[in-house]
Formats: sequence, structure tokens, C-alpha cells
Amino acid sequence: MEELSRQNNIDAVDALMDEQDEFKMRLVDRRAVFESVAYLRGHGFQVDEIQRCLIRYFYVDLDMLNEALATH
Repeated sequence: MEELSRQNNIDAVDALMDEQDEFKMRLVDRRAVFESVAYLRGHGFQVDEIQRCLIRYFYVDLDMLNEALATH
């Protein structure tokens, strides 16, 4: 059931991004990257899901993202 709910949330965000012409914000602040990873891990997302999600919706500093994923 949780997986279905998470997929519905992802689908809703996908629809919103399509409406905004895939406008992406930058996620390059170290603290923001680490907090984002911690938040998603805390809500049951796996490492590969976190990577896909953040890269899809943000311009992310990949080195920092990988460091955050290795830490959590």
C-alpha cells in the first residue's frame, strides 16, 4: 500500500513538472543535498530511487549527491 501511495505522489509531481515545462531548480547547497537525501531515506526511498528522483527534478551537484548517499 505504501508503494502505491508513493507512486501516486511521484505521478502527481511528474504531472506538475510537465505543466511547468520541466523547469528545474538548482540543488547545489551541501546542506540542502544532505537534508534531501536524509528526508527521502527517512520516507523509505532506496538509493537508486533517490538518485532518479533528485536528478529528474533538480540540477544536482552529482559529487555531493553521491557523497550524501554514501553517508546515509
